[in-house]
Amino acid sequence: MTGLLVGGGVGGAVLSLLALRDLFSFADTEPAHPVRGGWFLLACAVLLVAAPLTATGIGVRHQRKIYATVCAVLSLAGLVAGGLIALSGLRETGLVEKPAPVVATTPARHCVELSGGDTRCPGG
Repeated sequence: MTGLLVGGGVGGAVLSLLALRDLFSFADTEPAHPVRGGWFLLACAVLLVAAPLTATGIGVRHQRKIYATVCAVLSLAGLVAGGLIALSGLRETGLVEKPAPVVATTPARHCVELSGGDTRCPGG
């Protein structure tokens, strides 16, 4: 039972490192394989939830209440972390659209005469 949790933790770490390898980019280059990195992130998210949840089921079946409780708490933590990782993975694979980049607008720096007003610019 503990091996399942250790395997899930090690597997999650390996999958996240593989995803970072494919998603990492410098300032002037694009990521190497963003779609493949997204799939690694999705697999990591599933593993973070599935391993502790399975261990919880095994603990309940063998009537180990403390073990089942600890694994249930780990399942909830994995659900939160896995949800955040899965959202990023879904964006990278293209299954969910990435949010549009924020474009900073610059205010007008010239005088605009409004109808009905005088011909002077505000402020001088």
